[in-house]
Amino acid sequence: MDAGKLNTRIEVNRYTKVSDDFGGYNSTTAIFKSIWCYLKQVGGDVSAENGMSQRRITAEIIARKNAVDDVIIGDTFNVEGQADQYKINDIYQSDLDFYVTIKATKVL
Repeated sequence: MDAGKLNTRIEVNRYTKVSDDFGGYNSTTAIFKSIWCYLKQVGGDVSAENGMSQRRITAEIIARKNAVDDVIIGDTFNVEGQADQYKINDIYQSDLDFYVTIKATKVL
């Protein structure tokens, strides 16, 4: 893959604990890092959960290995400029090409 295909910028979010002013903690998301990648939506399905229909879209991201070394399963990301959030499900590393493939799901 050439660098020209890495044309989508995503912001990876991670849950962090932030202290409130009363001695407790709140769990919020904060932007962890920003990455250039190739984003492709590879599938989707509609299922029924608790009497309501859920639409899920599966996406695949290809990014440089050095850029996503500290991204973990369970982090979320959104495409820069869009409000849709994806949850990272799987991370596959390839030492041959120095790229990482990430599978994520967007729930609507």
